[in-house]
Parts: sequence; C-alpha cells; structure tokens
Amino acid sequence: MERIRVFFALVVLLLLMFISTVSFAEEAEIKEMKRQIEVLTEEMEKLKLGAVAEPKYESFMGLGPAASKVYGIEKGLSIGGYGEVVYNNYQHSSKKDFADAYRFILYGGYKFNDWILMNTELEFEHAGIGNTGSKEPEVYAEFSYLDFLLNKSFNLRTGLILMPIGIVNEYHEPTVYNGVSRPDVELNIIPSTWRDIGVMAYGSMGGLKYDVALVNGTRANSFTNSTWIRSGRQQGAKVNADALASLVRINYEPLTDLLVGGTYYSGKADEGKGGDEDKSTDKEGTVNLWEVHGQYQLKGLQLRGLYARGSLDANDNFKTDTSLKKVGKEVEGWYVETAYDIMSFIKSESEMSLSPFVRYEAYDTNKEVFNGQTRDKTLDRRVITAGMGFKPHPNVVIKADYQLKDTASSLSEGKGTNLDENKIDQFNLGVGFIF
Repeated sequence: MERIRVFFALVVLLLLMFISTVSFAEEAEIKEMKRQIEVLTEEMEKLKLGAVAEPKYESFMGLGPAASKVYGIEKGLSIGGYGEVVYNNYQHSSKKDFADAYRFILYGGYKFNDWILMNTELEFEHAGIGNTGSKEPEVYAEFSYLDFLLNKSFNLRTGLILMPIGIVNEYHEPTVYNGVSRPDVELNIIPSTWRDIGVMAYGSMGGLKYDVALVNGTRANSFTNSTWIRSGRQQGAKVNADALASLVRINYEPLTDLLVGGTYYSGKADEGKGGDEDKSTDKEGTVNLWEVHGQYQLKGLQLRGLYARGSLDANDNFKTDTSLKKVGKEVEGWYVETAYDIMSFIKSESEMSLSPFVRYEAYDTNKEVFNGQTRDKTLDRRVITAGMGFKPHPNVVIKADYQLKDTASSLSEGKGTNLDENKIDQFNLGVGFIF
C-alpha cells in the first residue's frame, strides 16, 4: 500500500512539473511573440514615415541643397539630383527660337563613416546629345571627389572639384537662383560651371569660412574673345597637368542672413591635352581672376551683387595666332539683383513662394586687347532681366523672364554678317526641380 502511495505521489509531481514547464514555455513564447510584434510595428512605422517624410535640403559649405544630401546621412548611399527644361523666344526674325532639355543631374554620394565620404555629380546636358546632327553624347562628371571631414576648421577634398568662386558656381541648382538662366557675368567672366582636378583645404571659424585649392590650369588654345577662358576649362578630361593654378576664397557672415566674400585665382594656361608633345610653338599664358560678392536676405527680400575682373598675359605664339590674338587682355563684369517673395501677402504660412526679381548686368570680355588689336564693342554688353519664379513646392520651380539686351556697338541688332546678335532681346520660360 505504501508503494502505491509513493507511486501516485511521483506521478502527481511529474504532472505538476510538466504543467509548469508547458506553462513557462508558453509564457516565454508569448513574450517572444509580443517582442516580435513590437519590432515589426516599429519597422512599419519607420517605413510609413520614410514614405512621406522629406529629407532636409540644406547647403553644406556653399554646395547646392541636393548636392549636399550625402552630408546629412549617418552612413551609406545617398541619391539626389536636379533637372531643368528651358525655352528662349528671340525677339528678332533673324534668330530661331530655342527649346532644350537643358540639364538632368544625378548625384550619387556614399558615406563610408562619420568622416570620409564620396560625392559625384553626373550631368546629362541637352537631353544627353550635344550635337543633333552627329548625335554625339554630352554626358559629364561635373564633380567627383573624396571628402575627409577632419574638424570644423580644417577639412580636405580631393578629386574633380567645383571651383569655390563667385555665387553660382557651387550653388547652381535651379531652385536657388533667380531667372531661367544664370547671370551672364558668372558664365562669361567667371566660367561657371567651373570644375578642375586638384586638392582643396577648407573650413570655418565662427562666421569666417575659407577655401584654398591647388588645381590644374586652363587650355590656352581654346580661349575665345566672346567667352574669354570659358572654352579653356579642362573639365577633368585628359588634363594637361603641366599647367597648374591656385585659388583662395574667403567668405564672412557677420550676420545670419548677410554674406560678403571674395576669391582670387591665378593659373597657367597651356596648349593641348595631357600626353601631347611639349613644343616650343605652344600657345601659353597666365590667367589672373578675382571677384568680390555679397548677398543679404531679410524675410522675403533677397539682394545679391558681384564684381569680377580678369587679366591674361600671353606669349608671342598666342598673340600672333589668327583667332587667339583677339581674346581680351583685360575683362570685367558686375551685376546687382533683387527679389522679393510676395506669397506671404497672398497666402500666409504657405510653403509655396512667388518671387518677382530684377537683375542688371554689365560686362566686357574685350575691355582691353593686345597691342595691334581693336576692341570688339559688341562684347561690351548690358543685360536687364526681369521676371518671376513660382514654387508650388520648395523643390519645384516655374520661371518666366524677359531680357533687354544692348551693347556699345553701332551695329543693328540681328544674327548675321554686320549685325549685333548681343542686342537681341529675348523672352524665357523654364521649369526646374531638385530631389
């Protein structure tokens, strides 16, 4: 009888142990399921937020907002870009109207860690086709560099870099400047968009920001009298590295919305591409270019201004060439611009903007010429641009403007022999976006 009691006691004990084990396992399983549900719920919320949340579009050290996206992520890949389509209606029958899928840009950035990153811009100009006859592709690496973010006051950038000069050369996305086209002075005196291969140190100390760069120079045999050194940009392609240049820029922000600064560039200009034979007949020279600029913003008001002056010292091979001898020895240009966002008077607290603007430019790429040459007065130009930009979203803009053009020449306006094309007024339309 005693054995039976012991047997039943053991059975009951085993049953109790089994029930408690099952209960404990179920409780642990339930806890694990709850934890997994919480994790899934959190991930779904992140996905939902990611689908609707806009990334911050903020400029880093003068770069455009979309070009700066990689600086705002913790690690990994960043994708951005911008695009613009334009239409030009020329106010003279001698010149055909113009429409163009002007630019489509893809930014690709990669942040390896918290202090090393890569940033690249691929540009498709004119729908990716530079010449409608031969269908030659027009695709560029606008910049492609490594950034070493050492500390706020000293950083290093190397590769194909944008030149830190003027207002729009680095900051040129369509939503951040007024008008369908960029200012003429920052196209024909400062040859935006200007990029070169080299190394640059940069940083900031309080309101003071600096850039110091050593880069390749320009290609002397490609200079023109109309656009000065613009066609001589080597653009990172088969660069003649015998020609070197240096650049220093200082910007100062005494107030949050006020910036003043200036840049000095000095560089050699040589003939031909890298790897060509170095000949005694090469056209060579030295280019010096400096500019000062300022901009101020107060609520809806925006003011901008820039003055630039350049000089070219060339050898005899350059000055005796049939075309090159006409290139300006001294060039000069300036502009002032004002805009005001009036949307606050129409619909307060709106993310949209409506900004009428006006810009006045004067520039001369033949201000002084080499001995024996005559100044081309059609290159002493004046442009008044007035228009409006509407942003239905901060990253989308629709633009319209009218340009009144004149020169110091006595020729009649028109395109053709003994006519002055730089006197033809034009009406412009454009759309642009960044992402």
